Amino acid sequence: MKRLFAYFFIVLVVVFFAACQKELQFDAIPDDGLALGTLKSSSDNCLPSSVSGDYTKDTILKSTNFVEVTIDVTKIGNYTIKTDTISGMSFSAIGTVNALGLNIVKLIGVGTPTSIGTKIFTVKFGTSICRIFVPVVSGANPNSIYTLGGAPGNCSGVTTGLGIYTAGTTVGATHTVTLSATVTNPGIYTLNTGASINGLSFSGTGSFAANGTFPVVLTAIGTPAVAGSFNYTASNGTSSCTFTITVIAAPPTPNLDYIPQTSFTNWTTRLVGGTPADTTFIQVSANSRTFGTNTYKIFERKVLGNPTDSFFNRKNGGLYYQYIDGNLGVLDNSVNKEYLVLDSTKLVAQNWTSNNLGPNSAMGFIITDIRIKATIIAKGATFTVNGITYTNVIEVDYAYEVTILGLGNLPIANETRRFAKGIGVIYSSIQNLIAPAIIQNELTRSQIF
Repeated sequence: MKRLFAYFFIVLVVVFFAACQKELQFDAIPDDGLALGTLKSSSDNCLPSSVSGDYTKDTILKSTNFVEVTIDVTKIGNYTIKTDTISGMSFSAIGTVNALGLNIVKLIGVGTPTSIGTKIFTVKFGTSICRIFVPVVSGANPNSIYTLGGAPGNCSGVTTGLGIYTAGTTVGATHTVTLSATVTNPGIYTLNTGASINGLSFSGTGSFAANGTFPVVLTAIGTPAVAGSFNYTASNGTSSCTFTITVIAAPPTPNLDYIPQTSFTNWTTRLVGGTPADTTFIQVSANSRTFGTNTYKIFERKVLGNPTDSFFNRKNGGLYYQYIDGNLGVLDNSVNKEYLVLDSTKLVAQNWTSNNLGPNSAMGFIITDIRIKATIIAKGATFTVNGITYTNVIEVDYAYEVTILGLGNLPIANETRRFAKGIGVIYSSIQNLIAPAIIQNELTRSQIF
């Protein structure tokens, strides 16, 4: 009985196994639509391949640069075949193969060779791998053939960069002009406007990778000489394009004097605590006057445009002088000497003294000397005067003294002045020590040339 049961079990297993094999044999295999095959023959040698086109260092590959490989297709479908990237180049192809057996596939090259020599590329299809040898040589890029303009003979669409052209100012990287070129043969280009016009010329180099319409950027070189509009023509020998560049006038050089002395500079001051009538208008005359060996600019005090009084200033580097040609309203005789109003080179707490402005006389007293001692109180300071804030201000205190025969040295007045760089005196305060009184004046407006 046991032998019969064992025999029956063995038969059952064999039948079941055969049934399973039969079922596996007829199961459907999923189809992903991809072609199958190999790059190699049955003897495991790579099937024929070829390389087309010239390969030159630094020359962009064209449509004529490709390789062809032979594949043995065992299942039709879609394929992607590509190489690795060597020396800036690679080859690839995407398509569909509809026939079994041997097929030729074209892999298009892209990139720019970066070095010379034979470059070995690895190409894969399925599980097969083969090598392709591409020689790269040295040589100059071919010159491109192109017509300037968006269409042949059309020079419209010229644009300029962000740079502003200013007379006397050297141009830079933002001073560009962009033209349009229609390319019929890719390659390198060099384009310029030829000889300099008004101190400027334009040039640009580059390369076109394909046919079509592309921008050409020209960069300005030089320094514009004068303001105005000037025409420049770029030509490649077969076509040309003319564009206009406008140069603006250079802004006036900022006046950096603490007492500006340029002609027609003017300002108005008012008496603090006074009436609207207590204002003074002063203008620098276009004329000058000479005392001794020095020439001074004439500062005119005007009322309704007519000069009513004048005083005289000169500058020597950072030193500012004023010539006193009157009697200051109290002396018996005219002084006729200059004194140092401001030494802008001095530091805070440093001083200077203008001596020997005498002798003279006043109110019956004999004056043997008149002195003005000046001290820098502040430098590079900021002050607000009449609602206007001024920076780079030098504040100076002045002590006025006289030596009277029989009485010795007597202080007669103290004064404070604030000089703003590029503006002039913005504030003054003088205290009379003989008949105590304080007079303050502040700047209300200025026009500096």
